[in-house]
Amino acid sequence: MPRKHPTERTAAGSAPGPGWADGAETVTAAESALPFEPVDESGPPAAPGSAPARAARPADPARHAVAVLGAHLGGGMLAAVLARAGIDVVLVDSPHDTSAPSGETTVPYTAEVFELLARRYGVPELAALGHFGELPAEVRATSGVKSSIGFVYARPGARVRPHQMVQFNVPSEHGESHLYRPDVDAWVHGIAAKYGARVPEGRAVLTEVRGEAGDFTVELADGSSVRAAFVVDMSGPDAPMLRRLGPGPALRPLRHSSRVLTAHLRGVRPLERRVDPGRGGTPWTGGTTQLVFPGGWIQLVPFGDRRSGETSLTSVAVSLDAKLWPQTSASPEEDFQRLVRQFPDLQWQFAEATAVRPWTGSESWQYCADTTAGDGFVVLERSAVRCDFTLSRDVTLTAELVHEAASHIVSAADSGDWSAERFRPLEAFQARLIEHGDRLLRTALTATCDFRLWNAFSRVWLLHSMFAALSLKRARNDALASPGQPGQWRELERYRGAGLWFPVYPGFVALFDEMDQVARRVADNRLAPGAAAERIFGQLRKASFVPPLFAFGDPTDRYYNFTPLKRVKVLLWAKRRAPYLVRRVLTPGATVLPDTER
Repeated sequence: MPRKHPTERTAAGSAPGPGWADGAETVTAAESALPFEPVDESGPPAAPGSAPARAARPADPARHAVAVLGAHLGGGMLAAVLARAGIDVVLVDSPHDTSAPSGETTVPYTAEVFELLARRYGVPELAALGHFGELPAEVRATSGVKSSIGFVYARPGARVRPHQMVQFNVPSEHGESHLYRPDVDAWVHGIAAKYGARVPEGRAVLTEVRGEAGDFTVELADGSSVRAAFVVDMSGPDAPMLRRLGPGPALRPLRHSSRVLTAHLRGVRPLERRVDPGRGGTPWTGGTTQLVFPGGWIQLVPFGDRRSGETSLTSVAVSLDAKLWPQTSASPEEDFQRLVRQFPDLQWQFAEATAVRPWTGSESWQYCADTTAGDGFVVLERSAVRCDFTLSRDVTLTAELVHEAASHIVSAADSGDWSAERFRPLEAFQARLIEHGDRLLRTALTATCDFRLWNAFSRVWLLHSMFAALSLKRARNDALASPGQPGQWRELERYRGAGLWFPVYPGFVALFDEMDQVARRVADNRLAPGAAAERIFGQLRKASFVPPLFAFGDPTDRYYNFTPLKRVKVLLWAKRRAPYLVRRVLTPGATVLPDTER
């Protein structure tokens, strides 16, 4: 029997009936527009050696193959991919979907993971999450394009110094995004429903999961329930499947342990009115701004088309080293106010701000699960880890985990093997990404002690992010050039270190590891911050894989603007002097070149 087109109605035994929402499959023209050439309309190619998609549909028509718990960005993307692959999946809301703070920014690397999801699994709409101009008009209206990533260094009791700021202007190929999550998550939920994911009527939230592998029952708040052979728990805090992972605490704190305060505010004054971005800079409100100070940072994410006035909506996420900035009040808002009063420019910026989404606060924000795979279920993303929002880690990790999990789940559905052992590789992959994020944030927190060190750290982070995006793009295009071949996606399934799981020049991994080691010596008071910064800048100056035009080894060059002329010069450098693996990602097909295919 040929593979059913995912947007068609299913066979009678699986058709929506009482208890299922109607009309969820209707999407707007903007939502259904393909951002690239459409995939084969007979359905996406199956994994090499896999069985037809119908093997994933259980014999019991009342039981679904997979239940995804958590109807937010991650859960919606995974449900869409699985449904597109022909798997009978039900997407269940969690009580924490709208209340738990979520990441709201992307970087070019995040965009490439979204693009990979769209291409590999045949869900083209997901690519728009990394290409702001391709999002539906109603989503763009409440979100925002991200044109820059800025770092402003502040010291208690003093004004910001003009030379203590760094700004990276994002290349225009992506048009990076500020994602207003209520609208973005709702749009992704609609995509999942469009491709055939089932949605309980009224979207009643889950309350409990009972049963065992092969026959779980997800109980809902309205008294109804759904059944599934396999459960993916992305529900967030108090995830029901964590309790099944053995005795003792299911979660442990990460080494980078900070407390986090979040809110959505109106009345935040544009920082450029107080702190001039300087020559070569652009208004801070055009992008994501990190207000960095010893022991923490405040991330500002403005939403909407008009962001230069006090009426605009701004997301604020504060990350604090609890040792340097202990909790002094039971109110997160009061804690925030006491913090900003110590910095004259920040006090001015937030003097008239009021909360639209209430302040939340959490101690020991960073945590992860020791074990994430059990017989008949996996625990992923916000159920298994809570990481900081800075440097787009939350959204990036979500996209990476959805991509990896989809491959394992599709393969397991085809074989009918839902055992814990089948999902150990996914468990290990998630653990490696969590460890990388922990190292990155721990290094970032150490770097806040001195602007010179933060200046150096930010260059390594940007270089790592840029070449991760370029390398992933190259690996994706290589795989797409051999459709249906055995091992087509094999090169995207091996962990290389430093959070990278695709072919990349080893020098980038070594540079990240070196930065991590230097930061640890600073944290242990075995190396002065200034000496550490100079060591990192020295590595950037002598690295053969860093285009000299970037000037990343020059601490006084604090503005990164990638013009068309610079693109051409980088291309010439790549062809003549760059190492082979670097040349491959900087030549046609790579995002640093104008007018190339995605």
